[in-house]
Amino acid sequence: MQNWFQDALVRPSLPARARRAAAAREDERAAAEHVKPSASLAPIERVAIYADAHYARLLGVLQEDYAALRVLAGEAGFDRIARGYLADHPPRAFTLSLLGDALPDWIAAQRSLARRALLADVARLERAMTVVFDAPRESVLSPGDLAALPPETWVDPKPRLIGALELLAFGHRANAIVRATRHGEALPELGRARTHTLVWRKDHVVWRQDLEPAAYAVLAQLKAGASLAVAVSAAERAPDARNLEARVASWFSSWAQDGLFAEIRA
Repeated sequence: MQNWFQDALVRPSLPARARRAAAAREDERAAAEHVKPSASLAPIERVAIYADAHYARLLGVLQEDYAALRVLAGEAGFDRIARGYLADHPPRAFTLSLLGDALPDWIAAQRSLARRALLADVARLERAMTVVFDAPRESVLSPGDLAALPPETWVDPKPRLIGALELLAFGHRANAIVRATRHGEALPELGRARTHTLVWRKDHVVWRQDLEPAAYAVLAQLKAGASLAVAVSAAERAPDARNLEARVASWFSSWAQDGLFAEIRA
């Protein structure tokens, strides 16, 4: 009975009335085997109360995690996205923090969805914010810690970035859109624009920052495990590669203040 009831609630993570006709008839038959009718409701309708509540909880989680996407798609559009996604990706984990993991890729694959590339970019950024918030805690090097490192460390340093950090490249102004929707401001231009965004956690708060292409190139190399020298060499291929030595020094100081470094090895 427990197995049947769980299946009735979560398969396919939609209210019973949204199921296909054949599946709905099977649900009605199974519900009648386990549940008595009430004075006003059939067995399947009584079960649907719980299925609807379960779906409402899942929808609420997606609405919270993807608040900017919800504004951009509109209430009706977001509801259609959520229903389609949950039908294809019912929850499999014990934690709801993983519920929307596949939503950005799912949106990108929906050819009939208007502005799907824009919506997918915004969803990717909001998903990164959730991932960063839930990343394991670890120690962070302060500017004072960096100043105390032995001189030989700086001959060819190899910084290790914190785990609570994501780097993203977009085809739209995703960060500006998220900022505007979450602060009730007017939306920026929604047309295509190449942007790069850093998302990280500091002191239990998730931060976002748009990056210049060269700064993004440096951090991407460091995140991949490269030394600082290799990272700077990679940045020389960026479209804004000019005065890199001075700019890297300024970036490094800012990144240290922001708590991006977990370790620096020689």
